[in-house]
Amino acid sequence: MYRRKNRVIASTVKILFILITFNLLSANIFSSQSSSLQADKAFVDFGTVREGIKAPVSFTLSNTGTVELRILQIRTFAACVQAQPLSKSTLSPGESLKLEYVFESLGYGGVSIDKKIEIHYNNPDRSPLTLKVKGKVLPLESYQAPIGEMAYNFFVLIDTRSPGEFLKEHIIGAINVPAYKIDIWAADAAKTLSNEVIIYLYSIDGKESDKTARRLRQKGFPQYISLVGGLKEWKKQNGAKNLISGKI
Repeated sequence: MYRRKNRVIASTVKILFILITFNLLSANIFSSQSSSLQADKAFVDFGTVREGIKAPVSFTLSNTGTVELRILQIRTFAACVQAQPLSKSTLSPGESLKLEYVFESLGYGGVSIDKKIEIHYNNPDRSPLTLKVKGKVLPLESYQAPIGEMAYNFFVLIDTRSPGEFLKEHIIGAINVPAYKIDIWAADAAKTLSNEVIIYLYSIDGKESDKTARRLRQKGFPQYISLVGGLKEWKKQNGAKNLISGKI
């Protein structure tokens, strides 16, 4: 009876030993066959920039594991936007790709940046890979404006009167494109001009520029707008303010 009990205990211990050894081996095999994402650096320090400057942020990511790696999600902060789409979302062992972002500093004047980028991938034990973006943004001086502001408010002012009338007087900053030439000008400008740019037209009393703006819109140029009342209304509201002669 006693010997039989000992044999049972010995058999149980042997089975437990085999199970533990098997589990350890399985764990080692699994851990040796996994994806692992590493970056060429832990953070990017873009230094000190003036508000409105776009600072490049880039990392090289590599799969240092033994199986295919899949990038599932990239979480970043609002001002850090993707400059180039990822060339791929999967990496074979030993493969690399470049992660390219831009830090848009507009609105961050006077702020020291210390933000995270999280890259989630198909290894829950090691994911996410956390990277950092650091730097300092100087506030704008009173005499400075970011290019982004100009893009939002950018416009062209066109005087559609004759060259002689334009030379006599016109609103400062206007260019002269007579009404009979503007269709050709608009078609040529459309090759390089963004549809977001507003193009104001004015004539002597607004009637000719109204007609021109309507015609251009019918031709597929939606950004052309006529100033109501033209130059006469400008003078009525502002007098000679911001009017100059073409003969400088």
